[in-house]
Parts: sequence; structure tokens; C-alpha cells
Amino acid sequence: MRLKDKVAIITGSSKGIGEGIARVFHKEGAIVVIVDRNVDAGMKMAHELGAEEGRSIFVKTDMRESQEIQDMINKTVETFGKIDILVNNVGYHISKNAVETSEEEWEFIQETNLRSTFLCSKYTIPYLMKTKGNIINISSMVGQVGQPNAAAYSSTKGGQIAMTKNMAIDFAPNSIRVNVICPGWIQTPLVEDWFNQQEDPEAARKYIYGQHPLGRIGTIEECGHLAVFIASDEAGFITGSVFNIDGGVTLGY
Repeated sequence: MRLKDKVAIITGSSKGIGEGIARVFHKEGAIVVIVDRNVDAGMKMAHELGAEEGRSIFVKTDMRESQEIQDMINKTVETFGKIDILVNNVGYHISKNAVETSEEEWEFIQETNLRSTFLCSKYTIPYLMKTKGNIINISSMVGQVGQPNAAAYSSTKGGQIAMTKNMAIDFAPNSIRVNVICPGWIQTPLVEDWFNQQEDPEAARKYIYGQHPLGRIGTIEECGHLAVFIASDEAGFITGSVFNIDGGVTLGY
């Protein structure tokens, strides 16, 4: 087990990529802190990952609220005594360009995606200094190559990449590693919703699959396996790196 008894906070972990990371971390021996706003889904996930055996807890948290983030981190330390890994995964997307995006929508996306990455890191790093732990930020391929009608989202994802490199430099003397994963198209509920919203869902699916050199989109478990490697001692000399998991789609995006 590559993460045996490591305490890992994973934000937005009741579904999608966060769920995939949480499940694979659990299989690799980690103690997983499920962080989400959805109480029913969060409690269910924590139960499935061994809450009764002390291997997981769920902490309801609004990632736009600094005090709730601090309370979540304090709850983790009170329960397990340490933090080894932080995965900043929570995120939200709206499909609008810069003119169409309202100021309120812009602020919502910035707070949910980018500000939460800053706040979780800010208040977790003092504990990671004690364990020589690491941070994994979940960005997106659009943070590197852009995307039509995604002004607010793209800006936050690019910001996460830049923040990753900055924190990697700043906290390397404390033996804290900071890396970022940039997923492409991954089979998540949000992606499935997008397919179903198209005029011809199956044609849209065929088109998107065909844009990938590997001929398919990724799975949440594949994201989890990559995150396990980055979080493990096997990646002990890796920091400030950007990991694409996109089936090669950005090679001709």
C-alpha cells in the first residue's frame, strides 16, 4: 500500500474526479477526509470508505467560506492528529464568454475554484510542514490551452497551475511538494450531463471520443491512480510539475 495510514483531505470528493481519487487512495491505505456540501452523498462516501473503522470521515464544507474551511482542517487534525496530503479538487464550470459572464458568476467561479485552492493550502500547509506532506491541485487542460465560452473557468484553472509552481518554490525548503493534475475529458456526472444536453447525445459522444488519439475519454479511477503516484514516496523528487491526463486530446486541441 503506497499511502498506508496517510491522512488525505480531498475536496469535492462525493462524485466525479474527487470520488475516483478518494476511492483509489482508500485502496492504497490512506485515511480519507471527504469534503463536500452534499451531506447525503458525503456521508455515503465516507461510510463506503470505512468511517465505522476510523478510516474516513465526512466534513460538510462550503468551499467559499474561509471559516468553514478552517473548521474542516481543524476537525481533521482533531480526529486523526495530522494531515499528510491535500487534494484541491472542488470546482465548478459555466459555459459563457467574458461578455456574457455576470460579475456575480465570475466571483462565484473564482471563489469556488481558485480562492478555495488558496485557502485550503494556506491553512493546511502548517500541518504539512510537520509531516513533510504534499499538495495536489486538480486543474484542467483548459488552464493550458483555453476553451471557447469558459472565461471564468479557464482563468481559475490557469491560476491553479501558476499557484502550484509558486507554492512548490516557496515551500520546497519545508520538504512540501506541490503538483498539479490537468485532466481532459473524464467520464463524470458533469460530462455525462453535457452529452445529454446536446441535440444528438450519441453523435456528440462519438465526436468527442474521436478527438482523442486513444479513442475514448478517461475514467475517474485513472485520475485516482495518477494522484496516488504523485502523493506517494515514489514521486519524492517531483514538485512544481504539471501532469496531463487527457488521452492525448490536447496534442491537437
